[in-house]
Amino acid sequence: MQATRWWDRIMPELFLALVLVLVACGVLMTYSASVFYAQDVFHDRLYFFRRELLWIGLGLVAGVGAWRVHYQVVQRLSWFLLVVATLLLGIVFVPGVGKTVNHATRWLTVGGLTFQPSELAKYAIIIFVADRLARARRHVQRFFRGVCVPLLISMVPVTLIALEPDLGTPLVIVTTIMIMFYVAGTKLWHLAALVLTGVPFVVYEVVKSPARVGRVLAFLNPDADPQRTGFQIRQSLIAIGSGRLKGVGLGMSVQKKHYLPEAHTDFIFAIVGEELGFVGAAGLVLLFMALFTVMYRMTRQIEDMFGHLVVTGILALLSLQCVINIGVVTGCLPTKGIPLPFISYGGTSMVMTLAACGLVVNIVTNQRRLRHEPVRMRGREATLV
Repeated sequence: MQATRWWDRIMPELFLALVLVLVACGVLMTYSASVFYAQDVFHDRLYFFRRELLWIGLGLVAGVGAWRVHYQVVQRLSWFLLVVATLLLGIVFVPGVGKTVNHATRWLTVGGLTFQPSELAKYAIIIFVADRLARARRHVQRFFRGVCVPLLISMVPVTLIALEPDLGTPLVIVTTIMIMFYVAGTKLWHLAALVLTGVPFVVYEVVKSPARVGRVLAFLNPDADPQRTGFQIRQSLIAIGSGRLKGVGLGMSVQKKHYLPEAHTDFIFAIVGEELGFVGAAGLVLLFMALFTVMYRMTRQIEDMFGHLVVTGILALLSLQCVINIGVVTGCLPTKGIPLPFISYGGTSMVMTLAACGLVVNIVTNQRRLRHEPVRMRGREATLV
């Protein structure tokens, strides 16, 4: 028993150590995967490397802030965060304000830096849903008040993300919400009804878009159209296959020389497989598995309902993104632009992920004080797990 308590006490430190190791791996692989593209487009081999360091610096500041501000203050701001995220998602559609890349309008430009509001919305929705479920826990098994109300409110920003257009991110967010509902005690048949209701909408969104249909067909048979819809996945598989067991060597990738699109962003795991081989790719996967295992064990230490659901939501979100990204890169899932947390180049994603990690540590380290300090945010109903 003593060994278990000692192990649990070091969980926050172990969690932070794993996060920093993954961030370091991300910096290294971002530089390696982007160097040729940066040189050809921006005439600066360190272009993405410098920007990644800048985003990591901002992310660390955000993470420390999320760590130091008591998480019950964050709970009080749940509505505010959701409204701000929704407004920013709406501003994206204002002509001349939102930035469009590859026919998708998902970004805002602030002071020369590009900001993606959907990354903020992911965590704002998690915090909002956790707050609603914690405040009305006795209603969680009621379909309308316990499930439909928080879900429908959450669907406002989710719908705006889908209109960008972006189907993958809304699916990840909705799946995360469903997991939070399940952990909170929602009846399984309520969740099943919601899933069955949502399937036709997802199918419709896929079928109405020729690009999405092409991705599905490329997933089923990449060689059917090797120069168009199947090009990216074929190049990704070539990169992974070229790495074999030990890889071609760090910095020695051939596919990153303009053969593999998005080599430093969504498909960076393919460059990991090519340069570091099966050993390096498997090692990265093991790091993620260790991180998620630690996060799961930390959820078992959290007695406050809100904190428990927030950490569960962040765990679900990050693990889903990892599974989808690696599944896409290895040809196990249709192509979709979901970044690999901590590894893919992406400023807003890095900042928000590190801020979320700071919030996780905040929640876990404050559990010991809940028994000794006045609980400011609880209502009359019990909010303990």
